[in-house]
Amino acid sequence: MRNTLAILVIALAAVAAPAELTEQQVFQEFLGWYKTYTGSFAPPEVAKAYEARLRESGLPPAEAQGRIAVLQKLVSRMPREFAALHFDRIYSMPNPPFKAAASQFLVRMVEGRKPGTALDVAMGQGRNSHYLAAQGWDVTGYDISEGGMAQARKLADKAGLKIRTVTASHDEFDYGKAQWDLIVETFAFTNLADEAYRKRVIDSLKPGGLLVIEGFGDPGRRDLKSPLLEGFKDLRVVSYESRDEIADWGMQKMRLERVAAEKL
Repeated sequence: MRNTLAILVIALAAVAAPAELTEQQVFQEFLGWYKTYTGSFAPPEVAKAYEARLRESGLPPAEAQGRIAVLQKLVSRMPREFAALHFDRIYSMPNPPFKAAASQFLVRMVEGRKPGTALDVAMGQGRNSHYLAAQGWDVTGYDISEGGMAQARKLADKAGLKIRTVTASHDEFDYGKAQWDLIVETFAFTNLADEAYRKRVIDSLKPGGLLVIEGFGDPGRRDLKSPLLEGFKDLRVVSYESRDEIADWGMQKMRLERVAAEKL
């Protein structure tokens, strides 16, 4: 009799206990909340706000922290579903945290160059695409943010500029072979440490084509042994900078790294 009661208690407890969510379920619940989130888009602030929401829903603190840890791991990989939503939200902000004017490094690097075919990687609202098109370049841009590119097209039409936009992730976009006279990556969040990706970029440049990269550098690095330079050592470096400045993306003082290099 006692054994029967013990088995019954265990069975009832198992039925009453909520099933542990899978990582994908945790992620989907977060996305549902994130679609309605209106606070700061800085990652620490998002995590703080979501953890508070989980606790308000009655989730024990330890479990809430566990879910945040799972989300931080998943989001760090920038899955497409999250990244597209994230950047759509940013581009829809009344005062987005980035400069609307073209990268001044890009402006300096293309000055005096004969316009040709240009690729704007992760084009967003098209600040670089618009500038290049105005200078006579034949511009194609791609991004995962439909919202950002819709704004890019609208601004281009208003200014009488012609640009092409493609909805694609970095993995999906077909760079082609010997196709571009100029490739621009400014705060594009590409995986430049990936040898296969770098090869795709280099192979897609025409001979004499120019690659312009601007993004966040390592704040602890002060020598010239840059992984960025090492990764493109087969190109001729035209310009290289590594310094602390106000970043176009984020509008905060950061360590920035910039390189312009030509394909031989």
